[in-house]
Amino acid sequence: MKPYDPQQPLISIHIPKCAGTSFSNILQSWFGEGFCRHYFNEMKNELPVKQKLYSGFFFRKPRQGLCIHGHFNNDRGMGVLDYYPDSDQLITIIRNPWEVHLSNYFYVKRNIQNGKAYRDGKKIGIDSLGGLEDYLKENTRSYICKFLPSNITLDNYKDILEEKFVFTGIAENLQGSVNLLANKLGFSAKEVPTLNESERDENLPDGALEKFMQDNRLEMAIYDHVKNTFGKQLSGFNSQQDIQG
Repeated sequence: MKPYDPQQPLISIHIPKCAGTSFSNILQSWFGEGFCRHYFNEMKNELPVKQKLYSGFFFRKPRQGLCIHGHFNNDRGMGVLDYYPDSDQLITIIRNPWEVHLSNYFYVKRNIQNGKAYRDGKKIGIDSLGGLEDYLKENTRSYICKFLPSNITLDNYKDILEEKFVFTGIAENLQGSVNLLANKLGFSAKEVPTLNESERDENLPDGALEKFMQDNRLEMAIYDHVKNTFGKQLSGFNSQQDIQG
């Protein structure tokens, strides 16, 4: 992966249900006033504001200490290449796509039941709530790639991850991810709070996992590559810490 240049903006891609809330709090504590959020306003049906990556008029200079974090959703015209086509200093936290898929269902289900679910400015009614089996039949594809650069494919995903990303971590070891990222960005590591998972109160249909993996080869390949890369980085980091200690 590419080295971090603090003179250039950093863009953090928040894939939903990948520990983004806890991670965003840590990024905000690091970057302070330079931290900007990039989220669609569901209640007002408004796109995120496009941030200025440069300051000055005649002599443009990159805005130092800038970190833009949020849902860069390609399907809604707010992908990272839609807003910042020349961006090449990215970070993200990813999670097993199957777990993301299930977690999203139970999260939305809970919000619908609590009257807190909105889409395109409209509240989602309880009558739209189906069961897990219906959800898996109607939503066979993972949404992970909707939030990554839109040009990512099975042929080029390794190149994009290596050439465009400063860091990729995994939600299953968020503390280790934060420790590695802090070291790379030059910040002090922070303790990650315990996450509250949505309760899973429905049984999985037979064969659902196998079908999902077959239908989402790219997403699974990306996750496996990130997990392997992360494991090597963490092992090297821990060895270095042992030597220094």
